[in-house]
This record gives sequence, structure tokens and C-alpha cells, in this order.
Amino acid sequence: MKKAEFEVGSEEVAHGVVVLVPAEELDLASVPRLEAAVSEALRSGTGHLVLDLGHLTFVDSSGLRMFLALCQRAKAEDWQLTLTRPAAPVRTLFEITGAGPSLPLVDDWESP
Repeated sequence: MKKAEFEVGSEEVAHGVVVLVPAEELDLASVPRLEAAVSEALRSGTGHLVLDLGHLTFVDSSGLRMFLALCQRAKAEDWQLTLTRPAAPVRTLFEITGAGPSLPLVDDWESP
């Protein structure tokens, strides 16, 4: 059985708000693709980046590290980051590592 390919969907839902939807496994091999999508969204002038985590089936330590680094970057560069709808495996990772309280995590997010 072939492993599903990592992909990142993107949509500007309101002026200055971009939603990225990574799907499948976020790991050492796929983190650079999500980082590139984040950088592209930020270059477009977004003031609020939403990562919809509902389609991720797996996140390894490099993915977790990327989420934590994005939080620091958002604070340093003065833009808003929201992580929303974490799939069960992602929520479990946040819980067992204790990272959840450090992340701007919401169960659901709707565009303004």
C-alpha cells in the first residue's frame, strides 16, 4: 500500500487571514513543505495565519518543534497564529508532550 502524499491546501478566507490545511503526515521530510507554505502566506502580507490540523494523521517531533517555533515567530514579528481542529493523533501529541498550553490552540475557528 502506497503512503498518502503530504499536501498543504491554502485559502485566504478574509482580508489578511490565510488558512493553511496540511494533510497526512507531518514529519522531518514534510516539515519544509509546510514551512514554505507558511513563508509564502506571510510574504503575501497576512496578519493572521490559521493552521487547520484536522487532516493530519501524524506529527513527529520535528513537526511539533515547527509549531512551537511558529508561535515564537508570530510573537516576534507581530502577526497572529491560530492552530485549530487538531486531529486525535495531533491532540494526543500535544497532551503527552505538555505543549498544548504553549500553543494558540482552539477546537474550532470560523472566519470573521
